[in-house]
Amino acid sequence: MPVVRCPDCDAMIELPAGVRSGDFIECPDCAGHALRVRGEGDAWVATLAHRVSCPDCDEVITLPELTRPGDTVSCCGQTYRLTFEFGAFAAEKL
Repeated sequence: MPVVRCPDCDAMIELPAGVRSGDFIECPDCAGHALRVRGEGDAWVATLAHRVSCPDCDEVITLPELTRPGDTVSCCGQTYRLTFEFGAFAAEKL
């Protein structure tokens, strides 16, 4: 079974059957961390998939890979600006 290393805690995680490049998995050792997995040749790599909660409805939004502070996201018919502090993104009302 293929495995991938968590980029945050270094744990080795077995990938579920049928996983495809670009899929998301959870790290069982990191509370709430989603990992974006990608096949590279015969190996698998994982990157942290940042998430934010909508300030209005608490829906969890998984951010695109190249998201930067100052970018915007939409939910509930509203647009929110992203901030980044203490290693995590947050969505703030404009």
